[in-house]
Amino acid sequence: ILSMTVPAEPTGTTGPNIARVQLRMPNDGKRLVRKFDGDLPVKVIYAYVAQLESNIENVRAGRQLDAKAKFPPVDLMPFVEESISSFGLSGEAITFLWK
Repeated sequence: ILSMTVPAEPTGTTGPNIARVQLRMPNDGKRLVRKFDGDLPVKVIYAYVAQLESNIENVRAGRQLDAKAKFPPVDLMPFVEESISSFGLSGEAITFLWK
């Protein structure tokens, strides 16, 4: 997950393939809003969070991220190969926790 390439954030505010998601960080619960290309797989969101400076040491130490979205909360791990848009994550809040 640390070696995955995370594409740059799309420009513009809306579009058919722009998915805007709110991410709640695992270390401190802070929120971050970021846009992704909606055609990218869900695992790119995992990679983005794992590669943030505040999380990278935990990932290198072998800690795994758990991510849940929607209501009732759905574990995202079984859906990492689906596209962000097809899974309906645009406009969603995703909570990341350390396992």
